Amino acid sequence: MADSISYKVTERQIERYEADGVLLLEGVFAPEWVERMRAAVDDVLAHPGPRSMDINDEGDGRFTFDTWLWTYNERFRDVVFACPWAGLAGDILRAERINLVFDFISVKEPRTSQPAVWHQDAPGNPVEGPQAGTFWVSLDHVTADSGAVRYVRGSHRWGRRFEPVGSNDVSRHELYEGRSGGSRRPAGLEEMPDIEAIVDPADIVSFETAPGDVVVHDVLNVHSSPGNHSDRRRRALGFRFAGERATYAVRDTKLNIRPTVDPGLKHGDPFPADPEHHVFPQVWPQAA
Repeated sequence: MADSISYKVTERQIERYEADGVLLLEGVFAPEWVERMRAAVDDVLAHPGPRSMDINDEGDGRFTFDTWLWTYNERFRDVVFACPWAGLAGDILRAERINLVFDFISVKEPRTSQPAVWHQDAPGNPVEGPQAGTFWVSLDHVTADSGAVRYVRGSHRWGRRFEPVGSNDVSRHELYEGRSGGSRRPAGLEEMPDIEAIVDPADIVSFETAPGDVVVHDVLNVHSSPGNHSDRRRRALGFRFAGERATYAVRDTKLNIRPTVDPGLKHGDPFPADPEHHVFPQVWPQAA
């Protein structure tokens, strides 16, 4: 059973999240939980899973991204199922239940120049719908210099979807699902525009965060992050989550975070109300 959490989200905060597609929650996790999360992240870095990747293909430093950690790492299983994050997600999404889509880490070591380009999560993720978001948990003091994520306020309401591309992806249409894609872009997606050229600078926001702070964002929010140009680590772990109105999505994009095992779901199916599901477990509410 998950531990309790003292942080209570307000109606005003929920309305801000719905309007902006991003919300900073300060001081959510106590130092004890921060240390447990740090230990889990460091354990994964020392014992990476099959999906682990260093996004920093060139240059100094390391930018590690890894997913579905709870399926193979005991420390992360403890974080996912004992950490009191899911009820807070339910409040923010006005949801009656929450499923974990996947967990992940995003770690930029000191002097890692590689940025994360502007993108949305949804087009490359197995989740669709209005009740889908991300908890980004800060485990270090994060500033613009160390790689604080930048978000475009209100971009989740643009009604536009952008093709996911990698930071070093030159031939973005080279391969789709093992077949040549040529110049074809998946239906319904467009190329990411020059965000700084089309967006009012006042609508690009970032947050300096302390350990235990959380940034929540909608899966259609457009966001990016610069490199870590500081001498400090930038460790974060995240939970991609879904409410009962979100559905499972099968994507045909080149960059695609998909389950490695069959979830037993078809495109458009609701996520299962099953705490024991082997891919997308219900994490809130939990059985007494």
